[in-house]
Amino acid sequence: MASSSTPMVNGHPQERPQVFINFRGEELRKNFVSHLEDALKDEDINYFIDTMADPGDEMVNLFNHIEESKVALAVFSERYSESNWCLDELVKIMERVDEKKLRIFPIFFHVKVGDVKYQKGKFGENLRKGEGRDLCNMDKWKKALQSVSRIVGLRLEADSDRTESNFISQVVEKLKTVIALIEREEGTNMVSTSMSSMNSIGNASSGDILQPIAPFPSNGMKEVLKQLEEKIDFKSEETQIVGIVGMPGTGKTALAEMHHQEWQYKFLFNEFFRGFREKSKDDYDWVKNTLLNAQLQRTGNVKIFVVLDDVSDKKQLEFLRTNPGLIKKGSKIVITTRDKGLIADLVEDTYVVPGLNDKEALQLFSHHAFNGQDCDHPPENFIEMSKMFVEYAGGNPLALQELGNELCGENEAHWRRRLETLPHCCNENIGRELRTSYDDLTEMQKHAFLDIACFFRSEEEDYVQHLLDTNSGEAGSEVRDLADKFMINISAGRVDMHNLFCTLGKEIGSSVEKNLGKSRLWNRQDACEALVLKKGTVSARGVFLDMSKIGKGIALERKALIKMPNLRYLKFFDSGCPRQCEPIDGKVNLPEGLEFPLKEIRYLHWLKFPLEELPPDFNPENLIDLRLPYSKIKRVWRETKDTPNLKWVDLTHSTNLNDISALSNAISLRRLSLEGCTKLDKLPEGIENMKSLAFLNLRGCTRLLSLPDINNLISLKTLILSDCKMFNEFQVISDNLEYLHLDGTAIKGLPPSIQNLGKLIVLNLKDCNELESLPDCLDKLKALQELILSGCSRLTNFPHVEEIMENLQILLLDGTSIKELPSTLLHSGNNSIDQLALQRIQLRMTGLSLLRRLCLSRNDKISSLQSSISQLYHLKWIDLTYCSNLTSLSTLPPNLQCLDAHGCTSLRTVASPLASLLPSTEQVPSSFIFTNCEKLEHVAMNEIMCYAHNKSRLISDALNRQNKGLAFEVLVGTCFPGIEVPAWFNHKASGAVIKPELPRHWSESGFVGIALCAIVSFHDYKIQNNNVMVKCICDFKNAIGTSSASFFNCDVGGLSEAGNEQCTVKSTHVFIGFTSWLNINKSREVGLKEGCIPAKASIEFKVTDGTCEAANCEVLKCGFSFVCESDNGSWNANADANPMIYESNNGALEANAEATPVIVETNTGSSDANVVANPVVEGEIQGGEQKLSKSKSNQRKPALQVCLDILPTL
Repeated sequence: MASSSTPMVNGHPQERPQVFINFRGEELRKNFVSHLEDALKDEDINYFIDTMADPGDEMVNLFNHIEESKVALAVFSERYSESNWCLDELVKIMERVDEKKLRIFPIFFHVKVGDVKYQKGKFGENLRKGEGRDLCNMDKWKKALQSVSRIVGLRLEADSDRTESNFISQVVEKLKTVIALIEREEGTNMVSTSMSSMNSIGNASSGDILQPIAPFPSNGMKEVLKQLEEKIDFKSEETQIVGIVGMPGTGKTALAEMHHQEWQYKFLFNEFFRGFREKSKDDYDWVKNTLLNAQLQRTGNVKIFVVLDDVSDKKQLEFLRTNPGLIKKGSKIVITTRDKGLIADLVEDTYVVPGLNDKEALQLFSHHAFNGQDCDHPPENFIEMSKMFVEYAGGNPLALQELGNELCGENEAHWRRRLETLPHCCNENIGRELRTSYDDLTEMQKHAFLDIACFFRSEEEDYVQHLLDTNSGEAGSEVRDLADKFMINISAGRVDMHNLFCTLGKEIGSSVEKNLGKSRLWNRQDACEALVLKKGTVSARGVFLDMSKIGKGIALERKALIKMPNLRYLKFFDSGCPRQCEPIDGKVNLPEGLEFPLKEIRYLHWLKFPLEELPPDFNPENLIDLRLPYSKIKRVWRETKDTPNLKWVDLTHSTNLNDISALSNAISLRRLSLEGCTKLDKLPEGIENMKSLAFLNLRGCTRLLSLPDINNLISLKTLILSDCKMFNEFQVISDNLEYLHLDGTAIKGLPPSIQNLGKLIVLNLKDCNELESLPDCLDKLKALQELILSGCSRLTNFPHVEEIMENLQILLLDGTSIKELPSTLLHSGNNSIDQLALQRIQLRMTGLSLLRRLCLSRNDKISSLQSSISQLYHLKWIDLTYCSNLTSLSTLPPNLQCLDAHGCTSLRTVASPLASLLPSTEQVPSSFIFTNCEKLEHVAMNEIMCYAHNKSRLISDALNRQNKGLAFEVLVGTCFPGIEVPAWFNHKASGAVIKPELPRHWSESGFVGIALCAIVSFHDYKIQNNNVMVKCICDFKNAIGTSSASFFNCDVGGLSEAGNEQCTVKSTHVFIGFTSWLNINKSREVGLKEGCIPAKASIEFKVTDGTCEAANCEVLKCGFSFVCESDNGSWNANADANPMIYESNNGALEANAEATPVIVETNTGSSDANVVANPVVEGEIQGGEQKLSKSKSNQRKPALQVCLDILPTL
């Protein structure tokens, strides 16, 4: 507190005080504060300090002096909280701060910020033991202490080496800066400049300008401000409205404040309208009235610069839509909001505030967690845990600050305990901030948010929308609305959620609702109590039970589900072993049967369902997804039932299943998987009702003889009959088939009606040992790209081909008795231009249909590529390096192998999709380089990631079929500026090493490759040897550590520069590589020998210049994921696929053919010799190519790949 009622102005009592000093007199008056007074007098700063007033009648006078002051200096010390006066003054000060009428400058003198904020340590003890304190005052004081602690001030630690005089000098310098800014505002009549930016005394040295409330380190803020300024052209005379958007805590307001400070001098009228969320609740016209008054006070057209901060309702902006004359030409308006949907129809552009990168995040977290102003890095024993907290915070400045403050001063044991609770226990202040976003949602949006947080994080967008659909068609809208509000994000077609929101969602979802019980039961204890102890309630919406988490089996009573009539989602699963090596009986049993009167159920997953059929009272009217893998069912239910919404059914490995006729009315069914149902001998005639069925998997149905006599499954695109060993007669059941797998069946031939499959892309007849001939109509299959006849030992002749099969690219004949092929089949027609270099000449695409290589390097005339470039199917290499005016990329050719856009400094956007994803591209290795493309927009980066991700799922099994035993190689690689590992990576870590735990039988789960990611900081790195490469070392072992499943090195990605000019890489970049691991069979053998045990991996990333590790380069973060084989057995970017299932297609297209195949690429010249698989027969292949090149040209676009045991004479 203070102690005199007379304001002292260097000994003169008449002036209004500039600074009000709030402090604990008994503790600091004769030391720190007296020295501070002397320093203020030396700088002619007038101040108020209380020296001898009578406490009985001076509180009102004290409050008056607070109201008269411009700056409040609050000095917190250990005994500060003893004084009611100090605390009452602080409450008054914070009221004035909230009213934007006072700046506060906090000083933490020999006390920790965390102790002040959370009332811990001696500071907290003194607060609690104070006499005569009622609860009402205590609540006000705590709120004020928490609020002021969020403002970054200056600190002097008790054990600091810094002198008190040096610290006081810094305090005075900061005060001078604040006062100067205030006086500048008052002198130029500038209205309502940023208050909280004045409040935040940054971490910079004493001469620096004030910083925002620590959402960004200073270097990060400069870059973000630069990016924002590119969105607003202050030189333009056009009116601009720009949005600043992002999730809570990212620093939107702080960024807008600094931007406003930077540019307000250019406008006669400017205003920062703060607090829309609260102020507009009762008065939507307060901004409009302010602007109208401002216009009335001035004549003529006056340009304005205003910031509308924290907009939360469309009504708050209605005045902009209905009063166009209010905003004069040339004005600039910035709107900050958490919901970009609110401003979509108003703004010309939006800026999404990025999260901090790892280095900045660790710096900010350390600053708060270790109570050190200059603490950029944590102590050695806290490094790993600090990185985990930083990883969880996901670059959110508020979370980093609050978590740091919460942990400040705590020991290692406390940190470890907090890490364990982090995913399901939200920090109080973070939760309060995030909760306001949740409270703004409609009821349906709240349900969607909680369902995603608790149950459906990282699922496919389309799948989530169907599950959340309320039969009102609003689910898609709700998912998009949540994305607009940054409460979820959609990346590569998947719905994901920030860790902070996920924690909040789980807290809310598992809380008790209005005495009705918990609505979402996702942890083991809650789920078991609801099911076993029948504590489930009417509010229960979903129950998920991981059976690997319960020690022994549980028995459910017959009426276990009765008390949960509103249950929508029920799942019993096992996260431990996907092959279910445990005994066949599940851990959840129903000794008395089960009553199932739940008409709201729409998601039923029950691994090893123990009954022979679903209960008679089961109502599937709203059922969307039914999965009963490894179950004991003989039939789904007793009689046919209406299932108008059922879209996904998985009954795989239900070995007792012999009847699926009950599904005949599933008219909306998209996907039916019956793999491994070994007693199923026929499909019902009623299957013809399934007009929406797109995917039918009957793999391993060993008793199945044939298909029903139908031909009207008009939506069916994928039919898998692999390893149906008794299946001997195939007939066409859909003319729209695109993928047909008959491998391992007993068919002797194909019906003539096969020619009706005009859309067929893949025909797989591998290992059909009874197949003797093929019809002569295969050339009618104009869309066919893959014909797989490997292992058809009785096949001696290839059918007669009259017409060129212009789309055929892969023909596998290894293991057959075929010795020659029709000449028309091998007709390639590749006799045109191979390479074209264009520099400083405008590009024209006409007449270049066979162009292979295109160089446009350093072309400063082009700003975009013609859209017709996507039709150049032979184009494999484009060089766009240093095209300084290139701003956008149109859709690229589908067979492109390399795109180098290094140094395209103006590039902002890329096409969506970046290139067509055709199954024909699966065997084409690709590299897409966007280094130093610093202006790439967030959407463009996402498109690049999505394209690389999707293409990775198209490319891996071709090598398994063609290149058995070859070395590990990168199939798809890309790099671009960025700071985050994409959300779809299953395993992520900070630093250069990641050690994921792998599931049991991981190598047998349809896995055909891996995805690797490294985030590399270059710091304006000049590339040595004109080469930079990101490499990794991978070591896979079983969990016991007794043997290594595989050990290898590989390149993730990189770039090289031709010529002598030294290349520089700026900022931080994302490197992603997708690879095929061709030695996978070795790890399978190890797994089989050692039984059902988990495995682990160690993956280390390094940056090299071609000879040694590169200096000044740092791997900040890394990621790892498996690439799984698609359900088609080939790759199809457009096929309807169940996002929840990754099925293994072992045996369909495996890389274990008896002989190493030889590949002939019939329209490939010497420049593409690197795709030839076997160097031993290189001469023969070249000879074959020479002969092929002399054949007649029919200009066939795609390359044909032929695989034979013995290369024939062509």
